[in-house]
Amino acid sequence: MSSATPEYQEPADTGAAPGVEATATPGPLVAGGLLLIIGIALLWQAIRTGIDNGVTLGGPTLAPIIVTGLWVAVAAAYLLGQVRRRTRATEGTTTNWRTPFVLLAAIVGYAVVLKYTVVGYVLSTAAFVLLCAQLLGTRPLREVIVRDLVTAIALALTIYLVFTRLLGIALPAGVLPL
Repeated sequence: MSSATPEYQEPADTGAAPGVEATATPGPLVAGGLLLIIGIALLWQAIRTGIDNGVTLGGPTLAPIIVTGLWVAVAAAYLLGQVRRRTRATEGTTTNWRTPFVLLAAIVGYAVVLKYTVVGYVLSTAAFVLLCAQLLGTRPLREVIVRDLVTAIALALTIYLVFTRLLGIALPAGVLPL
């Protein structure tokens, strides 16, 4: 009789990001399909409006066509990614739904803070980016707080200055004298 020693086997690649388990639920496929269908309908409407009113480079009808066209491209890429992930997914995996719901609450809170408080764009955006970076990050906060804080402030301040100074679009200044 011979004794066989078990050999190490590499885990199957599910196509999910490191630390994220693949899912076999139909939710992402349905969401991707709905986003694609809605995007196509909105793109069609934007094109019809552009044809009726005349599409010019500086006119107001070009931007909706570009935005909805990008929407359709992103939705199609998302749907394709979900189809690929679903085909590679293994049985018995679970999904952590906490992160998407906390991100949704953060987006709603961010909009409320921007609309109904005097905090302003730069501070609220920096806090929002910092929260999202922590939610979506893989390392503990104590290891990346300086990097995330510098990035959040630089991003918020750059966007604020570009929109207000270069593009002439007003964003809430809030308590900072910008």
